[in-house]
Amino acid sequence: MINHSIIKAATLILSSSAASSLLLSALPTPSFIIDVQALRRTVAEVPSTTSSSIPSIRLPANGSLLRPQPISSSAIVIDDNAIVDVTFPVVEGQPAIGYLHSTVTRAREDAIPGEDDPISTFLAEIDLSPTLCGSQESSSEMAHPAKLVLGLNNHHVGSYYWARSAGAGSSMEAPGVGFGSGTTCNRGFLRWLDEEGPTLCNSNDGKRSEWVNFLRKGDTVQLLPSDGQDSLLRFYKQTESYEGGDGTSPFGVFGISLEGRPMGSEPAVVCTWWLDVDE
Repeated sequence: MINHSIIKAATLILSSSAASSLLLSALPTPSFIIDVQALRRTVAEVPSTTSSSIPSIRLPANGSLLRPQPISSSAIVIDDNAIVDVTFPVVEGQPAIGYLHSTVTRAREDAIPGEDDPISTFLAEIDLSPTLCGSQESSSEMAHPAKLVLGLNNHHVGSYYWARSAGAGSSMEAPGVGFGSGTTCNRGFLRWLDEEGPTLCNSNDGKRSEWVNFLRKGDTVQLLPSDGQDSLLRFYKQTESYEGGDGTSPFGVFGISLEGRPMGSEPAVVCTWWLDVDE
């Protein structure tokens, strides 16, 4: 059985924009984003009747099953018989499957003395709570609940670097930037891990994390969770418990794709995923 309350919430969200033109920037935040192309490339054993079919996802940690539902007028094909185990691995040089999509709520110029100290390392506050990023105990590779990456729709790095954000480049870490708890329970901080920031913590091409200095309120960013399986389920719990008064929730799990899109353009939203509570 599919959770119909969650379907109702996402349907209301998606109806605010034409489904055929819904882009990543139009989604509510925070959201859990699944790169459909990376999913199909990474899981080679997925049986597929067409090159654009999407399988259901099973989380090996607890057996939870998520079934995709295409957005109206999307050309995406759902394969109801295909179920694949996905752990959302974070492998350097390979495109990530799962991302945390978040909005900047305060930028560097909005830093508050006494609350955001040290001001010299403060970069931004975002609307993603570290509690949604998964269990840190399950991932010894990440010292933080999530890590900031170049992302899927970064407009701060110019056309060349933006084009690189397609595929494996989208999951390239922004060196020297840490993510942690903010001043409120539903916010997180981005800050330099060192006082020298852009100079000492950056990569040799000078762009991998320099762009973070220019984040502004309202910009969107993506992070990789420390535990993708646990993070995804935490998003569902937040969705079910959210009381917004209008039947909608700012939380959700969406599938995106660059298939058929120009290089460097913003990904299109092609489907949503629902937790099958009967499994």
